[in-house]
Amino acid sequence: MIISIIYILIFCTLIFTLPFFRDKSINRLAFTGAFLLKIVAGFFLTWIYTNYYPDRQTADIFKYFDDAEILFSAIKNHQYIDYIKMISGIGNDNDYFNQTYYNQMNHWSRHYDFGTYNDNHTIIRFNALVRLFSFNNFYVHTIFMCFICFLGLTALYKIFAPYFIKKEKLLFASLFLIPTVVFWSSGVLKEGILLFALGFLFYSFFHVCILKKNVVLNIVCLVLSSFLILINKNYLLLAVAPALLCFYFVNKFNIMRPILFYSAFYTVAFFIGLFLSNYFLQNNLLETFSLKQRDFINVSKGGVFIQNDKNFVRIDPDKKIFLDTLSKNNFKIKQGSSYMYWTNEDLNDTLYTKNSTDTASFHLVWDLPIAGSTISIAKLDPTIFSLIKTAPGALYNSLCKPSLLSSKSFLEKFSALENACVLIFLIVCVWFKKQMYNRNHFALCLFICLIILLLIGYTTPVAGAIVRYKVPIMPFLLMCGILIIDENKLKFIKKAKP
Repeated sequence: MIISIIYILIFCTLIFTLPFFRDKSINRLAFTGAFLLKIVAGFFLTWIYTNYYPDRQTADIFKYFDDAEILFSAIKNHQYIDYIKMISGIGNDNDYFNQTYYNQMNHWSRHYDFGTYNDNHTIIRFNALVRLFSFNNFYVHTIFMCFICFLGLTALYKIFAPYFIKKEKLLFASLFLIPTVVFWSSGVLKEGILLFALGFLFYSFFHVCILKKNVVLNIVCLVLSSFLILINKNYLLLAVAPALLCFYFVNKFNIMRPILFYSAFYTVAFFIGLFLSNYFLQNNLLETFSLKQRDFINVSKGGVFIQNDKNFVRIDPDKKIFLDTLSKNNFKIKQGSSYMYWTNEDLNDTLYTKNSTDTASFHLVWDLPIAGSTISIAKLDPTIFSLIKTAPGALYNSLCKPSLLSSKSFLEKFSALENACVLIFLIVCVWFKKQMYNRNHFALCLFICLIILLLIGYTTPVAGAIVRYKVPIMPFLLMCGILIIDENKLKFIKKAKP
């Protein structure tokens, strides 16, 4: 515990001394308090996982931490070049690293492929890096993640504050005090890294394209932050990059109808992407959306996932009797069994067997329970009409799930209450909307939220997952309301109260 206190004091000292945390409207005590709040949330998240999710192989905050110990063993064995190659990802893709390190990990390889970069690598590498300073103390990893995420949120505040004159405290609250953002971005999870990268993506972009300050340094920062988002959640970069380009064009050419321009830009970008994907990708964009929805639904249904050198098989959770156990992690499928499967050569094509004659052996990949907070989502076909038809339901699920009526666990109920409060706040902001506000900045936040909410709603059938996927855009959602609300009307109402 002493080492944790030392690191907390070091980071608090940095907040009090570095110019990066200096602001005219928000004093350093407020920044320090926001950082300490994240640490409390991070420790609370650790307590929840320790007491309610004791299986470290399935607990997100522990499973990558444990795998990082195998990567870090290269340092203990004085294989420093191995460590550097694995951390950098350069020169580590060969049989030596697979046999010596990666095959010993449980989560380095991701057997169920969603067609994106394996972001497990990023969080494992983060833990392996922090182990250089943590002496294997998990709470130190939490403190480092809190500070990294805090840096990203501070970068967002500093770049957006000039657009929120006299509303700086509301902006500060939208970035640092949203409960689900504080909670999920304060643990040793991918959300903290994502907010760090997102913050410095905006910070560097605005300094290069709008403020034109320290251009060379900020171009480097822009490239690195973009790459970090790309290897974590590439869909977020695909949503944010067009919005930033639109913001630049509207600002440079003084375009009078920003929302119309953003709409046209995104529409053209989508059809160009659809056209190019037909020629350069195995599946076009519409097929990709449909397949991703199918994959997420299959995982949410749980089951036993087994694999051999030919097929990847899913057995329903209530049909484990179809398996003959050969050893702890090796099975055969009983004759006459029914199941769904994919060939290893084409994981996009789902096949079904009703009366199995397969005598091959399989090794266990996953044994997943049914997701506890599944929701109904409309089937998405690979057509533009289906994309448009299912959009309202997708937005509803993203904004309103989990709901107060359907939530079961404490965390779900808490998230449902936050959803209700956010929606009420946005309604109030629209009701008391002022005539003059920065429409370019509003369009920037609006379209980032709109695209991500649609993507989440189209593909995610689990309410708990929706909460976590929304973490990076929750500040932007509240910023939409803060930008348009007339603070003078609110002051008048406050004075009018008896």
